Amino acid sequence: MKVSVYLGSSTICLEEYNTLAFELGRRLAEDGHTVVYGGSDVGTMKYLADGAQSVGGKIIGVFPEGFAGTVEVAGQKIMRDNLDEMILTRDFAHRKKVMEDLSDCCVILPGSFGTLDELFDYACRKSIGKHQKGIYILNYKGFYTPLLDLIENMRQARFFKPSTKGVLCFCNSLEEVMGHISVKA
Repeated sequence: MKVSVYLGSSTICLEEYNTLAFELGRRLAEDGHTVVYGGSDVGTMKYLADGAQSVGGKIIGVFPEGFAGTVEVAGQKIMRDNLDEMILTRDFAHRKKVMEDLSDCCVILPGSFGTLDELFDYACRKSIGKHQKGIYILNYKGFYTPLLDLIENMRQARFFKPSTKGVLCFCNSLEEVMGHISVKA
């Protein structure tokens, strides 16, 4: 199974988020899944790829060509070189579409604006019937609890049709995420 993972590229986040990303990458690879991610070699994205590669996992990067080889963070090139496959896209919007098309499901780890953008795009497309792929949000240490509360407010205000219940699956542990993915495989 191909699993898209959406997560941060911040180089200053707390170390526990790097560890979490590494562990997810390792677990996905150990279970034989292909990791599809943004193709970066910085932040938690780097640790996700490191985790998958630590056990010989297959990784596909999807990277906007405008950033390929030209932008650096603290002297480090952003695009990762040593992946099984790197797909260059024309921009970030195209990257989201390519990642969705490649994947059988997605996992959302803690991140920032880009992660939320990717989550909402994937969820919107699912809610209008463009796909039926699982969306597993790892609510690590309550990181996404405010989002869960906001979604409940939207539901109570009747901005969601009853059919949208179940578009998102909030998970409280990595084990819970892996359990859902194993059932889908």
